Amino acid sequence: MALSPGRIALRARHALSLLSLGGVLALAVAAPAHAASGPADHRSLLGAGEHVDAVYPVIKDGDLDIRSLTDDGEADPDELALHIPDTKTSRITLPEEYAFLDEPGSDAWMSSQTQDMSVVWPGWSFEGIPQGTLKGTVGMDLAGFSYAGDAKSPTFAVTQPGGFGNKKVSQLIVPGSAFTHVSGEVGSHTHANWIFTDQGTYDIDFTVHVTLANGKALEDTATVRFIVGPVPAEQNAPTPQKVRHYSKDADGLLLTPDKVDGEYFVGQTINVTAASGMADEDTRYRWFLKKKGERAFAQDPEQDTATYTTKPDRALDGARVYAQLLRGGKAVQTSKPTTVHVQALEPTTRLGVKSDRGTYEVGDTARFVSEQSPETDDEHYHWYLKRRGESAYEWIEESRLADQELPVTADLDGAQIVARLFNADHAVLAESAPVTLSVGQDSGDSSAAVEVQGADTLRAGEKAEFTAEVKGAGKDYSISWYVRQNAENPFTKVAHARGVTMERTVPAEWNGAQIMASVTDTDGEVIAEGGIPVLKVAGAERAAAANEKGSGSLSVVAWSVGGGIAVVVLALLAVVAARQRKRRPAASAAENANAQER
Repeated sequence: MALSPGRIALRARHALSLLSLGGVLALAVAAPAHAASGPADHRSLLGAGEHVDAVYPVIKDGDLDIRSLTDDGEADPDELALHIPDTKTSRITLPEEYAFLDEPGSDAWMSSQTQDMSVVWPGWSFEGIPQGTLKGTVGMDLAGFSYAGDAKSPTFAVTQPGGFGNKKVSQLIVPGSAFTHVSGEVGSHTHANWIFTDQGTYDIDFTVHVTLANGKALEDTATVRFIVGPVPAEQNAPTPQKVRHYSKDADGLLLTPDKVDGEYFVGQTINVTAASGMADEDTRYRWFLKKKGERAFAQDPEQDTATYTTKPDRALDGARVYAQLLRGGKAVQTSKPTTVHVQALEPTTRLGVKSDRGTYEVGDTARFVSEQSPETDDEHYHWYLKRRGESAYEWIEESRLADQELPVTADLDGAQIVARLFNADHAVLAESAPVTLSVGQDSGDSSAAVEVQGADTLRAGEKAEFTAEVKGAGKDYSISWYVRQNAENPFTKVAHARGVTMERTVPAEWNGAQIMASVTDTDGEVIAEGGIPVLKVAGAERAAAANEKGSGSLSVVAWSVGGGIAVVVLALLAVVAARQRKRRPAASAAENANAQER
C-alpha cells in the first residue's frame, strides 16, 4: 500500500519528535537495515530503524481485521517479527521510576517512542479506519503474552512520559497491572516506549474493539512478535505466561488512578480503579469524594462499579476519593483515600469558529468552520452545544473533526456552540469563543435580550464590575450571574451575585472563563442570556506542562548505558509539511440531535 504525502509528512514529524522516557532516553544514529529473512517460521524481520504500525486495524466487508503496516504496505502480523537487538542504546539500566517493572538498576531492553535507528520503531495506528465508520473511539486491550527464552519471569511495559511537566512515567500497557487498555480516535497514530526485562521472543496478544456507526460491536485479536536480543536459528514455540494480577499482592482494597500520580489535564477522563483479592462477581462498590476545602467525604450514589469515572473539572483539583468493597450490602473492605489533581494544559494555538450565516430558519443546516492560529499538527476536535437556560455544554455526539454541521430547530435560538482541540492524550489544547445562534421569527421565542458591559482584560486580584443591560423583558425579571472555566462544560452560579451589577475580585482561575448573566421571568423561565465570552486575566498561573511535540527545540537527554552515562544533544529543525485538514461529511439530523457530554 503506497503512503500518501500526508502520511509521509506525519512520519517525518514523528521521527523528529523528542519526548523523554520518564525524563531520560538514549538515541543512536545508524543506517536502517532492510527486512531480512526471519526466524525458523519464515517471518520477515523488521530491524534497525524500520517503522511499523504493529497494530493497524481496518474495516473490510463490515468486519474488523487487525493488520500491521510497514513502509512496504500492509501485512499479516503473523508474517512479521519485530527485532530489538542488544545494542549500546537498546540495553538500558532501569531507573527508579520503573520499579513497577523490575528492580531499579537491572538491565532491560528498549525501543523508544523517539526513533532509535539501531532497533525497530513500533507503534499502533487507527488511520486505516475511514472517518464516519465508527461510533466512539477505538479500544485496544492486552489479551496476554507468551515467551520463549531463558528467563524465568519475563515481562514488559509500554509507557510514555506523563504527568504535569511530562517528566514522569505514564504506564499504558503493563501485564498484571491496572494498565491493560488504551484507546484512541479514528485517524490517530501513536508511538510509545517498549521495555522488555529479558532477551527472548515475546508474542503479545492484542484485542481491538470498535462499534460501527450502526451500533454493531466488532473485535479482533492479533499477535505481535518481538525478538529481543539475538535472532534464534530455530524458533521455539513461545509458552503462554501466567500473570499474577496486581490485586493479589494488594494489602486490602487498592486504588489506582489511570494517570500517573493521579495528575489529569482538563479534557481527560478521571478513572480510578479499585482492586482486591476478595473481589468477585457478587461484590459491589461504594465511592466517596471530598473536594478541596470541604470538611467531609460524601457518597457518590451514581458510582457503584470497580472504576470511579468522572470529568476532570478544575473544581476536582486536590479532591480525595476512597472506595468500599461491598458484599451483601455491607462494607468488607475500605481503601485508603487517593488524591486527584487537575490542571489545564497550556494552549498551543488559538482556535476560532465561523458560522456560515448570521441568522437561521427552522429546518436550515448551520455550518461551522474552525481555524487554528498558528496551525498545529493536532486534528482531534470535539464540538459542544448549550441551549439557552441549560447549565452546561454537552458534546455533540460523534463531532470529531475541524468542521461541524447542525440541523436548526426552534430550541436553538440563543444557543451557543464551541469547538475544542485535543492532543492525542485527550487533553484540551484550545477552545474557541462561543458562537451564539440566532433563529428567525419561526422559532416563536421572546425578543428579550441582555448585554453585559465590563472589561474583558483584567489582572488577577483586581476588582471588576460587570453590568447587565436588559431589553424587552418588561419590569418583572431577575438576573443571576454564572461563570464557566475555559474548556469545561458546567456553569457555576456566582454566590451572592444578583441584580444588574456584579462586583468581584477576579481570581487567577478565571483566565479564559466565560461570564454569563441569565435573565429569568416571574415563572423562573430563562428568557435571555449574555455575557463576556472569554475573560483574559493577566498574571494567572499557567500549567507547567511541556509542549509534547518538542519540534524545533534543543533538548539534552541522558540515559545510563552499560554502566556509563551517554548524553545526547540534539538540535531539531522545524519541519514544514503539507497539512491536509480532515473534514467531517455532512451529519444527519439524528446524529446531531443525540448529544451527550464528552
